[in-house]
Amino acid sequence: MSASKDGARRKELGIIMNGVTGRMGANQHLVRSILAIRKQGGVRLSDGELIWPELLLVGRNERKLRALAQEHGLERWSTDLDASLASPAHQVYFDAQATRERAPALRAAISAGKHVYCEKPVAEDLATALELARLAFAAGVKNGVVQDKLFLPGLLKLRRLREAGFFGRIIAVRGEFGYWVFEGDWQPSQRPSWNYRKEDGGGIILDMLCHWRYVLDQIVAPVRAVSALGVTHIPERVDEAGRPFRCTGRRRCLRHVRTRGWHRRPDQLLLGSPGSPRRPVNPSDRRYRGQRRRRAPRLLGPAPRQHATARLES
Repeated sequence: MSASKDGARRKELGIIMNGVTGRMGANQHLVRSILAIRKQGGVRLSDGELIWPELLLVGRNERKLRALAQEHGLERWSTDLDASLASPAHQVYFDAQATRERAPALRAAISAGKHVYCEKPVAEDLATALELARLAFAAGVKNGVVQDKLFLPGLLKLRRLREAGFFGRIIAVRGEFGYWVFEGDWQPSQRPSWNYRKEDGGGIILDMLCHWRYVLDQIVAPVRAVSALGVTHIPERVDEAGRPFRCTGRRRCLRHVRTRGWHRRPDQLLLGSPGSPRRPVNPSDRRYRGQRRRRAPRLLGPAPRQHATARLES
């Protein structure tokens, strides 16, 4: 316990952050969340006390960890997860690793008595997720998973309107979500290659349907049943090292160009629209200036969009 500049009591909360050298862990969770809290002086409670997050960065790449810590003026980092979990000064464990790495680390954190908070999905299958939830309950530790979409300003307003009865009786919902991801050949992809391989914990269904599910649960109505169908339309990709790979059979690779949704029937939500042609790249667009197009003919041809169908029963 220490005092802040304005004389308020300041209590340090030790947080072990694992996986922060990745895109999401570094940008969203470290820089835009925890470091932003530190920049504003901590979190002030109703009794005037300040909660100050004290960080211990953990990862597998020593070079990346050291560079990240130096960039943001952080002193503590480690490549030894077990030693980090043994630290009595850090009460919370946060996990933003690749999905397939998460379950073993969460088991170790719970066993060490740490409160846990992690990225979604918690695990690659339901049985493992339930096991982790039961372990956390039995250990008496606080636990949670990222559901950041619930706190977006637009969705908060939508929820208030629904609770106020503005829409009346809701019988159908349309949701849209999408982002453009390059294949990695003539232009680097914005997402790591593991994110597309099912055996590495990837795939758009596992990665993103959990977001849409809790949004529907919390903003529209509780979802009682879900069924989904995923289709891979562009199986060829290039990884970070420039190696081409093809997702066929078990090596499933999901390309998500754009997702649309509409109700065919009151109980069926179609997430995606297959069959639409892709737009050709516009050479005058400033995002593409100076970039060499090695495989332009394939990019200009029509290609169906990846889609997922989710059946909702309420």
